[in-house]
Amino acid sequence: MTQAAVNNAIVLYRLAVERRDVEEAQRVYFVTEKLAQTLANPLIPLTKKYDIIEKVYGFESEPKLITSFIKEMVKLGYAAEMNEIFEAYYRYWDEKNHIIRAELISAEAATDEEANDAKALLQSKYPEYEISLTQKVDKTLLGGYVIKTLNTEYDRSYEGKLRELERKLTRR
Repeated sequence: MTQAAVNNAIVLYRLAVERRDVEEAQRVYFVTEKLAQTLANPLIPLTKKYDIIEKVYGFESEPKLITSFIKEMVKLGYAAEMNEIFEAYYRYWDEKNHIIRAELISAEAATDEEANDAKALLQSKYPEYEISLTQKVDKTLLGGYVIKTLNTEYDRSYEGKLRELERKLTRR
């Protein structure tokens, strides 16, 4: 993620745009590959791009701030980085609202006990934060689970335990 994307995401956050409005703007921006490509194309005049943005985002349901923000990003040449900007916005929004989003990956659908253990682990690491946990199945884990959050991974899988055992045995 580029620093420019992070800086632009912070600007979007400071404009007090609601997260759900940003999510909808992102959904619309990438509903078709051609829209993103057109807005990033340097051969298309800026006035034409503005017309397209108005047609796509000019509805009353879309906040004018989003429309203006996207126009500004296109004008400044950041149209190709919009996905990064949106993703940086979500991370920044989560940080400012004390939310940790984590993914619980298990060999089979996680049991309630595993989900509760994962939440308890995260809550002990991030006591000031609300934990938002999504689940995913990865059969290669053999059993147990892995928690991925921010830039950290907590491996409680059988495969992870086997790797750790192998490291311990080969160190001797």
